[in-house]
Amino acid sequence: MTLSIIIVNYNVRHFLEQAVSSALSALKGLSGEIIVVDNASVDDSVEMMQNMFPHVQLIESKTNLGFSKANNIGIQAAKGKYILLLNPDTLVPENCFKTCIDFIEKNNDVGALGVKMLDGSGKMLPESKRGFPSPWVSFCKMLGLHYVFPHSKLFNYYYLGHLDSNQNQEIDILTGAFFLVRRSILDEIGLLDESFFMYGEDVDLSYRVQKSGHKIYYLADTQIIHYKGESTKKVSLNYVSTFYNAMIIFAKKHFSGSKKSGTIMFLKLAIMLKGLLALIKTWFRAFSFIIIDSLAILTGVYLAKRFWSIWYFQTEYYYPSPIIWFNAVLYTCVWIFAFFVQGVYETKFKTASLLLSTIFGLFINLVIYSLLPEHYRASRMILLLSFLWTLIYAILSRMVYNKIAWNRWVIGVDKRKQIVVIGSPSTAEKVNLILNASKIEHQISKIISPTQITSDPNYWKELVAVYKVDQIIFGSPNELQDTFGLSMNQVLSFINLIPAPVEFKMITESGKGIIGSPSKNNPGELYTFEVQYNLLQKIYLRQKRIFDLFFSLSVFVFSWLIILIQHNKLKFLSNLYEVIIGKKTWVGYSKEIAEKYQLPIIKTGIIIPNIGMMDHHFEVLSEPIIRNYAWNYSVWMDLDICLKAINQLDQ
Repeated sequence: MTLSIIIVNYNVRHFLEQAVSSALSALKGLSGEIIVVDNASVDDSVEMMQNMFPHVQLIESKTNLGFSKANNIGIQAAKGKYILLLNPDTLVPENCFKTCIDFIEKNNDVGALGVKMLDGSGKMLPESKRGFPSPWVSFCKMLGLHYVFPHSKLFNYYYLGHLDSNQNQEIDILTGAFFLVRRSILDEIGLLDESFFMYGEDVDLSYRVQKSGHKIYYLADTQIIHYKGESTKKVSLNYVSTFYNAMIIFAKKHFSGSKKSGTIMFLKLAIMLKGLLALIKTWFRAFSFIIIDSLAILTGVYLAKRFWSIWYFQTEYYYPSPIIWFNAVLYTCVWIFAFFVQGVYETKFKTASLLLSTIFGLFINLVIYSLLPEHYRASRMILLLSFLWTLIYAILSRMVYNKIAWNRWVIGVDKRKQIVVIGSPSTAEKVNLILNASKIEHQISKIISPTQITSDPNYWKELVAVYKVDQIIFGSPNELQDTFGLSMNQVLSFINLIPAPVEFKMITESGKGIIGSPSKNNPGELYTFEVQYNLLQKIYLRQKRIFDLFFSLSVFVFSWLIILIQHNKLKFLSNLYEVIIGKKTWVGYSKEIAEKYQLPIIKTGIIIPNIGMMDHHFEVLSEPIIRNYAWNYSVWMDLDICLKAINQLDQ
């Protein structure tokens, strides 16, 4: 047998489906096998493999063994002359494996090789070719000098920026996403080092291949798509700690003397510095808009005060400064809180959420204003002018940000996506069904047969301009090949021509999902038929918690009255306390029901959603009612249910 492909999977069912399907197509004409090692996935990866690819060898692990150990299990079961470690979030063209095997067969001194990798938008991933991470190389990468000097051998040796990415090159380090190695070399130097749970195992294996006297090559003659890319989660503290600790393991294993101690000391320092930078970057991403919004709203209140004082009272000093600043801080906090509750600070928010939160903030501010003592009030007109400022600022700031970030003059992400489908009318029907199930506002502007598209860059530019395209979705690889004769090689050449910021996506072979990735810095994006429950989204969970707190406050204020209509008064008080501390929620369902109907797991509810429709016991919940509650959840549902069951808060 020529080639054994090892794929380690962990909870990426739809990406795995595409990877296996494309690998099977690329294996045609070669003697080979695919071995999938599942690392205790909790999605339906195993069931999918058993149903769609029963002839593919599947090894199920009951625990997450880590990347190295799982790959070793696959390698031990492999029979091929060559071993390919392949990530599940990859897509390989038809000639990929043959091109690689032909090259390594003709060059006996080559022990292992990798290929050019593209992200989901067709841009080359820099980790396709890497240099040995010596202390100096790691130092330059840690400081980000490779961004400043991308083509420098001195400052960007980590990504070998001085080497032409369109030419086959001898390199130092391969990535574990696509690592082709001779089986004979693995028998000689050993398998992956299992002390590397995640990260570093590819560096260690590459280093050992080179030490055995064999070369490592980057092959530019073929390319693959790697949807997630190396940069997916680099800003997390967990990534920094795991990655640099893996490098410490590598240094302890391969270095000695002063080089060993110096490298370890540097790596420990790097962990602290990169960890601090990651923390700062995370906090900046999380709070930068909040800080900017706060300063802008404070400025607006001050300008409103100044304008109203001069225009109406003929003096800018009419309002005492302490009172103005008290009101300014109060108004600002309320509007920032309203933005937060409505999800305006989420990566994707709707324009309606921005407008509603601004109006809601005004309403709350008016209520607070009416409750303040007379000497703490400024003026209702200042509040109204501040509202107009906040509304205009919020709209314009988001439009400018989206223009800079995405080159689009939009406020939120609720703009209906304009879709072009490359495939048949049945392909477009699948796209419609999947996007509707995923609650994606869209319109299919054009269905284009693959036989009509060309490799002329102007064709794609005109297509995008005429139809104002947001996404181009291709049919599944097998459909494109079997029906239209369009190979994955051609698809890869086309996606390089799609102008930014248009996204490229593809339907999976089963037709149950659409996969893609906007860029190397984004995780793989997935649309599926699976129901998108509101109770899985942070914004709705946040709103549910805030409702629990506010309703609890109302119940507490009127507890002297509400307690009179409760049958079990001690239980009522206990429920009130448990909701306040976050142990329970006023409306919800049990964990048993969630597992039975495969619903989002939430805190146990005191009142069940189907109140008044059946007996009030979790065991007899009606599936359609509870599923609708989880799917279409809003705080108004909770309020309606709580008011209807106000005498049953002792459940």
